[in-house]
Amino acid sequence: MQLEEAHYKVAWRTTGNYPGHHASLQQGGGLDFHHHASLVDAPDPRRFDLRASLRDPFGQIQVRVYQQTSAIPVHVIADLSASMGFVGTSPKMQVLARLVACLAYSAYRTGDSFGFVGCAEQPLEELFQRPTLNRGAGLELADRLRNFEPRGRHSDGLLRAADLIGTRRALVFLISDFHCSTELIEDVMGTLRYHDVVPVLLWDRREINGPGGYGLARVMDPETRRSRLLFVRPALRRRIAQRYSERRERLFETFSRLGRPPLIIEDGFDADAITRYFYG
Repeated sequence: MQLEEAHYKVAWRTTGNYPGHHASLQQGGGLDFHHHASLVDAPDPRRFDLRASLRDPFGQIQVRVYQQTSAIPVHVIADLSASMGFVGTSPKMQVLARLVACLAYSAYRTGDSFGFVGCAEQPLEELFQRPTLNRGAGLELADRLRNFEPRGRHSDGLLRAADLIGTRRALVFLISDFHCSTELIEDVMGTLRYHDVVPVLLWDRREINGPGGYGLARVMDPETRRSRLLFVRPALRRRIAQRYSERRERLFETFSRLGRPPLIIEDGFDADAITRYFYG
């Protein structure tokens, strides 16, 4: 399997002690100059600054103090309810597996730990991944996701995911098709309010365009198991597409208000889309 890599960044300073690539509140051996201090307060003679020492009105030896760069935790919280089993242009679970493998490998390359929580009605213990620096953990998890069949009737388990990722501030990718109520979305985002959350909207063109062909078709809600008979015609497909467009706008407004706009992934996975989201 080809390993795909994306690049991400955060706008906040981490409190972690483990060296990494992100700006930190810790002072140490980084390259970001912070201030001068006396040798007594910062006993590191390797950072001796002759000019600052000569300018000091009290004649104290001055050393340079630098801001450390540290690692951060990266977590994926994924909706694994039945709607995520949709098979369209690209099966959603295949796209999710590639996305998870990419994020896990990218975290490894950046020096960050990676964890995963999958949720349906409850968090799924068999797919729980504690934060790790192990390079192969993401690949193993991606293989399990490819073979996983989502059957959950709803995604309320997302409300408990925050309890499993800890309290240390992290970059969290919240991945779902968000075929749920706005109230649930707001409640889930509320549980994650101390983290930096990137909502990832996973949709497929065949969802948006509705059933193909012309004539009678039976469709089923994968979560409620309810089915109905529809007369498929161009007007119906236009109405379905319009509803999806309106839903996209509401989700964009909701997530932007709660923190970040959503990263939208449609019709397959593109690692560069993640990089463009952070650096575009």
